[in-house]
Amino acid sequence: MEEYSGYLNIFKPKGITSHDVVFKTRKILGIKKIGHTGTLDPNAEGVLVLCIGRATKMVSYLENLTKTYEAEILFGAEYDTDDITGKVILNKPVEFTKETFLETLDAFRGDIMQVPPIYSALKVNGKRLYEYARAGEAVEIAARPATIFNLEGINFDQFPNAVKISVHCSKGTYIRALCRDIGRALHTAACMGDLLRTQVGNFDLTDSITLESLKEIQKGDQVNSVLLEAETALKHLKKIIVNHQGSWFLINGNDLYQHNLSSTMEKLEHGEKVRLYNQESFYGIGQFYQNQNEPAFIHPIKRL
Repeated sequence: MEEYSGYLNIFKPKGITSHDVVFKTRKILGIKKIGHTGTLDPNAEGVLVLCIGRATKMVSYLENLTKTYEAEILFGAEYDTDDITGKVILNKPVEFTKETFLETLDAFRGDIMQVPPIYSALKVNGKRLYEYARAGEAVEIAARPATIFNLEGINFDQFPNAVKISVHCSKGTYIRALCRDIGRALHTAACMGDLLRTQVGNFDLTDSITLESLKEIQKGDQVNSVLLEAETALKHLKKIIVNHQGSWFLINGNDLYQHNLSSTMEKLEHGEKVRLYNQESFYGIGQFYQNQNEPAFIHPIKRL
């Protein structure tokens, strides 16, 4: 059986979990070594990046990719899950203007603090929050940092009862919490309705494929045509090329100094991760170090 390695940009439909997508893909491709980056709730749809074969080694380096969503905010009621799948816990009148709504979005751009939904997989004291919720146990949930790079209203057809927003955000941002908090800032109640993830890093919705399409692609023995290579997913990391003289040091896991490289290290920051190339062939991930009074170097930390 052919060994596959790379990334799949899968369109996750509503009604199934991210784990279901992994399970179905394993059956279609006939391999077990598959992981995913960034879970989507069952009621959400859109881009789900799957790591196939040797590419699973790079999962941890994709977790910080930014994400873009289109989310529906429903005003007037707050739910225990912060989305429409839960139970109503608060009703409030909707009495704000479009101008007020747009002004309120300003407060949520940039670095913010969020209290995650109680129905989430985040662990507190070794226990997932949804386990506390299902058991009816009280738990203190600390606010966590998130970054909203861009936030816009994109559809006002059902205003003021509903608004669709576009959100470009950092890892760890809860869109359900964002919708809830926007409602509170408007002195009403709100929850998230539909959610569509349109982008994860360089993986775009327009390039995603369905599980049904993957089945047909596999039948035609064309899986490699839709598998993306490792460096495609890592383009957010700077590219560093190791020269011929540095090749031996790279493959033996030794530190790389400027004379080992064709690329410059001048603009790198201490602790920054980079893509390493053995001349023109992608090799893996390295990390830059610059300690006081010592020569700067890159240490290879992961080989594909």
